Amino acid sequence: MYIPKAFEVNDKTKLVNFIRDNSFGILFSQEENGPLATHLPFLMDEKTGDNGVLIGHMAKQNSHWNKLNGKEVLVVFQGPHAYISASWYNDPNTVPTWNYVAVHVYGTVRIIEKKEEMVERMEKTVNFYESSMPNPWNAKFDDEFIDGLMNGIVVFEISINRMEGKWKLSQNHSIERQQNLINGLKTSNKYNSAEIATMMEQNIKQKDNA
Repeated sequence: MYIPKAFEVNDKTKLVNFIRDNSFGILFSQEENGPLATHLPFLMDEKTGDNGVLIGHMAKQNSHWNKLNGKEVLVVFQGPHAYISASWYNDPNTVPTWNYVAVHVYGTVRIIEKKEEMVERMEKTVNFYESSMPNPWNAKFDDEFIDGLMNGIVVFEISINRMEGKWKLSQNHSIERQQNLINGLKTSNKYNSAEIATMMEQNIKQKDNA
């Protein structure tokens, strides 16, 4: 991912928290017949291995998994994004752009074949996503129905080799221009304008407190 220095984020805690908050990612791999991509939920486990792992699963009928074992892949996590109008700068010699936040994760896949390991990974995943529910659903993996569904999925881990974070929030412009863009974003109801405005405000506050 092309990341100008002004937009680069290397803080592991920030990247991990971002993935947890935006955990529906896209798994990309390069195959003999061309690139493949699958949209999947992931569970971030930063305490396993040297750099952490991503836990995922997909339908066994999805042929994407067939040649993934031992392969390096890319997982893209997309956060808020919004169009930036040149009219909001209140300044000449400006053009429109797009502000956004994203994290790219590169790692090596290991297909999990042992049933008890599959259940353990899926139990962790379910518990993570159910934890915010008012009445969390408790999966009974010894139940005949759920056990049957487990036979129809492939569970895997991605050992993380490296992560890249890009917070493109107009940091390459003056604070005055950034504030003008925030004001403009607050007038828009398209895309994730409100979220991007909030992130830009937080970014400015962090600079003021640095």
